[in-house]
Amino acid sequence: MARSSTYRFKETFQPLLSVLRNLALLLVIYTVCRLVFFSLNRALFPGVDGSLLLRMMRGGLRFDIAALMFTNVVYMLLALLPFRIRGTRGWQVATKTAFVVPNFIAFAIDLADAVYFPYSNRRTTCTVFKEFGGDSNLGGIFLHEALAHWYLVLLGALILFLLIRLYAEPFSRKADYGWKGYLSHTAILVAVLYPIVAGMRGGFGGDVRPIALNDAKLYCEEPLQTAVVLNTAFSMYKTVEAKEFPRPDWFATEAEARAVFDPVHTPDPQAGFQAKNVVVIVLESFSAAYSSFLTEWQGDAHEGYMPFLDSLMQESLVFRHSFAHDKISISALPAVMTGIPMVIEPYFLTPYANDKLRGLATELVENEGYSSAFYHGAQRQSLGLAGFAESVGFRQQFSRESYGNEADYDGTWGIWDEPFFRYFKEGLDALPEPFIGSIFSLTSHHPYHVPPQYESVLPDGRIPMHKCVAYTDMVLRKFFDSCSREPWYRNTLFVITGDHTNRIDIPSYNGPVGGNLIPIIFYTPDGSLKGMRNGIAQQTDIQATVLSYLGYGHPHVSFGVDLLTTPDEDTFAFYQRGDVYQFVQDGYLLCFDGEKTIGLYRFADDMLLEHNLLEDGDSETAARASRMETRLKAYLQQLLTRIVDDRLTPVS
Repeated sequence: MARSSTYRFKETFQPLLSVLRNLALLLVIYTVCRLVFFSLNRALFPGVDGSLLLRMMRGGLRFDIAALMFTNVVYMLLALLPFRIRGTRGWQVATKTAFVVPNFIAFAIDLADAVYFPYSNRRTTCTVFKEFGGDSNLGGIFLHEALAHWYLVLLGALILFLLIRLYAEPFSRKADYGWKGYLSHTAILVAVLYPIVAGMRGGFGGDVRPIALNDAKLYCEEPLQTAVVLNTAFSMYKTVEAKEFPRPDWFATEAEARAVFDPVHTPDPQAGFQAKNVVVIVLESFSAAYSSFLTEWQGDAHEGYMPFLDSLMQESLVFRHSFAHDKISISALPAVMTGIPMVIEPYFLTPYANDKLRGLATELVENEGYSSAFYHGAQRQSLGLAGFAESVGFRQQFSRESYGNEADYDGTWGIWDEPFFRYFKEGLDALPEPFIGSIFSLTSHHPYHVPPQYESVLPDGRIPMHKCVAYTDMVLRKFFDSCSREPWYRNTLFVITGDHTNRIDIPSYNGPVGGNLIPIIFYTPDGSLKGMRNGIAQQTDIQATVLSYLGYGHPHVSFGVDLLTTPDEDTFAFYQRGDVYQFVQDGYLLCFDGEKTIGLYRFADDMLLEHNLLEDGDSETAARASRMETRLKAYLQQLLTRIVDDRLTPVS
């Protein structure tokens, strides 16, 4: 009886155990390939010592697991499907083939990338097929490189041998089991689906954004080192559907385009830098629609749910219409911190994201000696924000893990805003001045909960989101009250903005204009920045404006304007709705489909864009549309070509 039970146990779990053994083999080979990649390109990583390499190797496991999960989905299903036929010879051959062939290809391209990396300085992505798709001499190039790097060919052959020889068969004979056997095998299959998906995503939990190329920066000290952390299979999987950015040629030369719009800001180096602290607060899902101050100013007055911010705006520099560039957080943070808007898709999710990017924190840390810290109350891996913060100059990142008190966990996303803002304030107190600190709030988000002690205290509002907004606004009031008692407070510039909009019950704020309207606030306790201007602000203006206010003297790239020196009629906003580019300037909104202008609207009086002025046939309107289209084309040509050509720094 004991032998029979042992046999049944082995028969039940043999497929799963063989899969785990084969995946372990793959992880070992991925590690070997990473060491080979590093060894062949050692000269390009002069700052990597043993401890940093070990850190990168550990981080690389996340990307290896994701890659092997993508590569082995078919193999794992063939091995674990609860069918009797899987014990047949034909099924076994198919299962082994599904394991050996895709994995050998993955390792082969990884080894080949070790040779190509010195030329590209980044892991190869799927854009390589478009880049070299028209070349007819690739076969000769591959043969030449194979002969020159014969030792990699031998290693590839050894890997193929190991995949075949060390492969563990998931079944030894035709399965013969009744309904209990089917039930147990089905249970095993269902049980492994979640780990498979979690492996592909790079972590467990609904608040973990799928792992992206940019996350490799978490395990490095310099951006180029991300190539050691990544593997080529992962890089290609993540870019298989990536859109290739176009190269507009509306202007014959870059000089002509820059004469209309120039993203390189060249301040006066003699302006005199003032080493003020900078605090950037990005509020989750804060729309202008939640503000009684902004909705009244914008001509559609409604009850508001942010009384503290409404009062603060009247003591700050604010603009009548302020725009978000997109509807997702990963688009907002690059816009706010680096001056790069979302175009086609979020910059940090594109294969063009690279190590030459500089952000607001980078400029202040490297050139002015600032200390820096970034705070977000979710898990460190959530939204890829820790990797993003690292890449744009924040030397310290603080998250739910570093907060360390799960009693303040909201049950869904992370730490409630109130305790985490206290944590942020304590961190600012400890930062050496001058500093740049930033926090991305969390609570004002689905499922629209607030801490139990505030359920009966805060207003219900018309929709559940309103109570969340009121909660975070209350948190901000307490935060500023606490900060005001600190010696660093009066020497600080506070920038407050929303990342994007959320649920709104006002029709005009759900449309093509209002759906992107957010608060953007520049507040200085000493009153040096103050005023209600009728111009336009957008998230990409923040970097240039902050640096201008500080008297920063170094050139930098930003696809926004310096709001302190730009006349209201020349301020503008750019964003996309679907495949249509929206360009807002001087009270008008232009719709451009990439080839021609399809609409011009007086948006301040027509937020739902119901009256296309071009249909009136007015010559003055046509002339305005032409001027706006020219500026938009210059903007797009500079933005897209600089992204594609990796020229996002002043000297590039």
